[in-house]
Amino acid sequence: MPDEELAREVQELRKALEELRESFAVVSQMAQAYLRLINTYAQYGGLSIDVIVPEIRDDPIAREIVKVLFDLKRANVSQITRELKGRRGKASRNTVRAKLTELRELGIVVEIPGDRGKFYALSKQVVKKWLEMIGMPIRLDQTKDY
Repeated sequence: MPDEELAREVQELRKALEELRESFAVVSQMAQAYLRLINTYAQYGGLSIDVIVPEIRDDPIAREIVKVLFDLKRANVSQITRELKGRRGKASRNTVRAKLTELRELGIVVEIPGDRGKFYALSKQVVKKWLEMIGMPIRLDQTKDY
């Protein structure tokens, strides 16, 4: 009888130890992600979208459109223009349309056909790079947002 009880206690201890190892692995990943963020911040002086999409670094309107699409997930030209006006004080549909064409050609934005016209969203590649940079273990094939 005491041997069975001892064996059961050893089994419980093994289970608890395995759970602690799994928890430590998660904490370790989070610490690595945090250090990567600090390193990126030190290297670039900030954490902005142009760190992962350097093509838009010198284009404030394109950079702001990308930020809008991060916030809205997907939007049409009118919605993006309205949001830009709120953020920058001015925006025109023609400029937004032209910038979206440039961003689409660079592979930063994708065009999504809809019932009531075209919508735009960030490409999965851009979202994936951003999530990797900030250390978020989100698989895009498991989310409907992108």
